[in-house]
Amino acid sequence: MKNNVALQKTDQGWKFIDESELETFVWENLEEIFQLKPLTRQLYIKGEICDIVAIGKNNQLTIIELKNTEDRYVINQLTRYYESLAEEQPFKDNVDYNQEIRLFAICPNFHRHNLIDKKHSRLNFDLFTFSILYKESEFYFSLSHIHNQSEAKLIKINYQEVNLQNQQNNHIPEPPRLLLDWLGALTSTELENLTQIRQQILSFDQRIEEIIVNKSIVYASKYGKDKIRQCAEFSFDRKSKKIILFLWLIMPNHKNKTIARMQLDTTEEYLTYWRYIPMKEKSTSWSHKELGGHYFYGVSKTSGRLFSEDRHLGRVYNQIFVDETKNLVNKALKIWLERIN
Repeated sequence: MKNNVALQKTDQGWKFIDESELETFVWENLEEIFQLKPLTRQLYIKGEICDIVAIGKNNQLTIIELKNTEDRYVINQLTRYYESLAEEQPFKDNVDYNQEIRLFAICPNFHRHNLIDKKHSRLNFDLFTFSILYKESEFYFSLSHIHNQSEAKLIKINYQEVNLQNQQNNHIPEPPRLLLDWLGALTSTELENLTQIRQQILSFDQRIEEIIVNKSIVYASKYGKDKIRQCAEFSFDRKSKKIILFLWLIMPNHKNKTIARMQLDTTEEYLTYWRYIPMKEKSTSWSHKELGGHYFYGVSKTSGRLFSEDRHLGRVYNQIFVDETKNLVNKALKIWLERIN
């Protein structure tokens, strides 16, 4: 089964959410697109980084450079990659360097400078344009050779367009485009549960707003000059293609009832098994200096219930069962209400 893909809607249509997502899609579909076997990606050689290196029939080497937007220098890049690989000859056990090295460029469109550089180069380049087609509720990666009039190759993309306008609660605002783009990469179960969480948060109090801050979506109320009081946050992890949920909760087993930003682990499907990690700005986890460990909420997979743990050097000292996820969301909302009143 193919992995989900993260796309983004623009005024001109659809695009990959970033260049690394385009690279991942082509890498995972190399055999279907080009009948090539993947060798390595992001190869660092002589100060250069090649997007994709693959081999075809008779172990012929192919170098692939990808761009998610128009770029003037893709021919120059491929030329340098050619020189570096031809000189260093990595992967000699897999590659036959007696054959010509193939050079592929994949871009949504090519700047005229690319065509000039190609025309006057001694090397041979295969230039491909791509687009994302949406038809009959399905997404497709369409790839065409710019000098070959044959029919474009279509590869299905695992992505779904999400429409949350028909909310059960009329007071729920239309979701931002950023959130809709994220939701399209989720499974149906994840989508349903994230929608429920959003509805739960926004229907709690009309003062809670959906605010985009540094590519995250924060649920908060405004006060003072350019200040907000947060209760929850959505952030998109592009590597796992999951939406990470943060809640502002009281840290477990903490005497001062300190409120901290707690991360929900989304390695499993939403509302199943969660882990909560207290977070501080610009850090990956909150550490208790005296203990040298971490406080976090975890989940017992045997019981399916949430519990809190106090860990130090790998040992569990306390284990207390707490509320399920939807109740923790509600708890974060009540904490937010107390903070603003």
